[in-house]
Amino acid sequence: MLTLPVTYSVTCSHALLLDVIPQFQIDKAVHCEFWCQGLNDTYKVKTELDTFILRIYRYGWRDLASINFEIQALLHLQENGADIAYPIATKKGDYIVPLNAPEGLRYIILTRYIAGNELDFSIPNNSALYAQHLAQIHFCSEQLKTSKQRFQLDVKHLISEPLARIKPFLIDRQDDWLFIKNTADKLAITLQKALDESQDIGFCHADMHGGNAHYDGTSLVSFDFDCCAIGLRVYDLAVFKWSLKSQGKEEAIWQRFLHAYQQQRPLAGDDIMLIDSLVSIRHLWLIGLHIDIAVAKGWLDDNYFDQKIAFLKENKNLGK
Repeated sequence: MLTLPVTYSVTCSHALLLDVIPQFQIDKAVHCEFWCQGLNDTYKVKTELDTFILRIYRYGWRDLASINFEIQALLHLQENGADIAYPIATKKGDYIVPLNAPEGLRYIILTRYIAGNELDFSIPNNSALYAQHLAQIHFCSEQLKTSKQRFQLDVKHLISEPLARIKPFLIDRQDDWLFIKNTADKLAITLQKALDESQDIGFCHADMHGGNAHYDGTSLVSFDFDCCAIGLRVYDLAVFKWSLKSQGKEEAIWQRFLHAYQQQRPLAGDDIMLIDSLVSIRHLWLIGLHIDIAVAKGWLDDNYFDQKIAFLKENKNLGK
């Protein structure tokens, strides 16, 4: 019988309940359910009294040092009072459990579960609440120091690597490829200059798109720090603006959000002027991400690239 390698496996919830979850410092789990398939695999874990989130990192997506960076950052944020989904230690005192999956080595972590719902930004005060929460994360991470190595939000990670992934998909669309290449080259110059000159470089969540935080009526708590890294702090704000533009909600929400953030944590004028360029950079990065993680590539068709390129062209015309 023929045996073939596996590209992407889904781990059995019951096996996790029996063999993995007991390794963590929580009461006996009574239920484990495959909850969400995204960048990584997410499982919802319940004990008699509490709920947790178990994440299995996609094979090849993050190495051990990168995950340790994320863990150390989360622990630092927790210790400094940030409202975040903090990690749960294992009974051995560490935070990561390796998994020998069919496709190769993957890693498992367990975090606090965050009840509530995503903010409804049609409610005016919610954009200010989200901005204040982001400012809190930036304040609480200012003294972060870690010995662990991880990618940074630099030209390589945000532009060069995505561009290399995009190129093979536009072989038959040379005009579009030239537009993306020329746009990326200009953005790379802008980003590198900002990284060389900005005084506000530090820890970023890097995926604050309006989700990845739940509000329970009392507190707003962030989770899913999988994309976190060191970079321009204003990039976090640009990710939110990118999300608003993608949904056609920019005019109603953005200025309230920016004003509320600056009341807590003022930005330099040069950093504010970067935001539209960073919106395009975020969009370029996302295209590369989609290509990188897609197990099936059929949806990366002409319609997909038409939409993504149209956004870049529109933002290029509006950006400064």
